[in-house]
Amino acid sequence: MGLLTPVSGMTRNTEPVTGFLSIGPHELRIEALVEIAAFREIWELPEAGLDEISREVVISEASEAMMAGFDLIEPKLTHEAGDLDARFITFDAEKGFLEDERKVIPIEEAVIGLSLRFDRSLIQAIELDWHWMGPGQDRVAIEISSSGEAAGRFVTSEQSRVTWKSEGGSKATPESPVPPVKRVATLPFQSLNVAVLLFFMIGIVVLLRKGIKSSARVALFFLAGAVMLFVSRVERDSIKPLAGEELEDAAYGLLKNIYRAFEFGQESAIYDALDKSIEGDLLETVYLEIRESLELESVGGPRVRVYEVALRECKSVSVAGSDEFWSVAEWVTIGEVTHWGHTHERTNKYEARLRLTPVEDVWKLSGLELLSEEREQKVSRNKSASSK
Repeated sequence: MGLLTPVSGMTRNTEPVTGFLSIGPHELRIEALVEIAAFREIWELPEAGLDEISREVVISEASEAMMAGFDLIEPKLTHEAGDLDARFITFDAEKGFLEDERKVIPIEEAVIGLSLRFDRSLIQAIELDWHWMGPGQDRVAIEISSSGEAAGRFVTSEQSRVTWKSEGGSKATPESPVPPVKRVATLPFQSLNVAVLLFFMIGIVVLLRKGIKSSARVALFFLAGAVMLFVSRVERDSIKPLAGEELEDAAYGLLKNIYRAFEFGQESAIYDALDKSIEGDLLETVYLEIRESLELESVGGPRVRVYEVALRECKSVSVAGSDEFWSVAEWVTIGEVTHWGHTHERTNKYEARLRLTPVEDVWKLSGLELLSEEREQKVSRNKSASSK
């Protein structure tokens, strides 16, 4: 089987059909780019351009052709288990693939992007047969992207098998440790020691002046002093304030785990992972804000996977008389996602006020006030390895 080495900077497909496999920690995407002009005759398309009605016909034809055009052997997933997205797209050098929203698309410029997404974690190997080829096409390029170096294959009608195996093992982001809540024993009523001493002294003075006749009054003073002495020795557990490295480790661990949650595909799995780091009503707010920040502006809907969180600064702002701790933090996230052979790289910079609250024995984020956000995005052509 031949190998594919894509040309850097290539922005348009040169064949009627090109296939793509994108393997993430918790998802598999089987994708295709289709040049519609090659299918003009067999799909009986108009000569000039594609209006709304003819575009719907093309979407239907392309979707059926793709679903019938491959057999997934490993992992054993049925086509129905996936979520198919198909639409007309155009390429932008800065943003990647965008939805083509022209009312009439010239057929020579019409390109459809199809993406069949499966929720599947920690895929170690892939094996499939690819049969879909366009008119006059004798081989199809299949590009494969994962957390390692990209790879490529050519398939033909005689050699249709595509295989891939992970060389680095599991690439899922591990859960980051968060320092536990530390409690210290304190004597909150220790100031009563002064009153204890005062009552005992008064009792002694009364006893010396009045003698045995004042025994009842002396006993009362001594009893009050004894009670206060007991109360002053009562211990109470209190939360040790977060500061220094512990504060930084707690903020970093929580932020890292929040972004890690969005590696999961299903919304319920994301919420379950976020619930370990976020307390109360903030969970839904953070879910919506982080999801929006990670979604591509371009077409297709894959999320940027954050693989690095760099905490630049974290200052403590404690609240007197409370177990909650506020901090002002600055951090940077770095992430990427590969879609139809193009890698979207994104760097986000944030400054925010964070409120950390002890929940049983763990710290959770219970408040977030975003002060600033900067976003940088870069789109580059995915390069496949040429190896035997």
